[in-house]
Amino acid sequence: MEWKDITSLVANVAPSIGSTLAGPAGGGIGLAVSALLRAFGLTSEAKPEDVSKLITTDPEAHLKLMIAEQDFQLKMREQDVEELKSRLNDIQNARQREVELTRMTGRREWNLYLTAWCVITGFFLLCFYLMRVKLPEGSNEVVFMLFGALASGFGAVLNYFFGSSKGSAEKTEILAIKK
Repeated sequence: MEWKDITSLVANVAPSIGSTLAGPAGGGIGLAVSALLRAFGLTSEAKPEDVSKLITTDPEAHLKLMIAEQDFQLKMREQDVEELKSRLNDIQNARQREVELTRMTGRREWNLYLTAWCVITGFFLLCFYLMRVKLPEGSNEVVFMLFGALASGFGAVLNYFFGSSKGSAEKTEILAIKK
């Protein structure tokens, strides 16, 4: 028996755990199994058969599954918070690099600004070009691939200089959780 085989026993009461166990390997299965084992007071050596037997025989199994579900969701949320902290730290490090470089040399790194202006100008020029000029047959794929790359770069430039609204919203949410 494998862990995904107990999905049907778990899914009604603990849907997050059930869907995680039924899904592909990885993706939080370890956290889901740990939550089940903790809820039923089992050690890490326990097998799916042990949990299956307890779910079907323990009169408090429903309550224990609800506890496992809450525990699992909390652990997944903590994992999301850690990923967000890492991403925000990366953004902060990039901005701090620029501040330190300016402080050390006494001048800004103009290559950064030149590259940003090239990406922004290229993006708007290509937008204007696509609105005004009919593309020759067979060149659509190449032009749209270039447009996709410029649009991605445009977004990166905006996020670097003005911050990410998604990151700001998530940061606000994390601060609200910690209070």
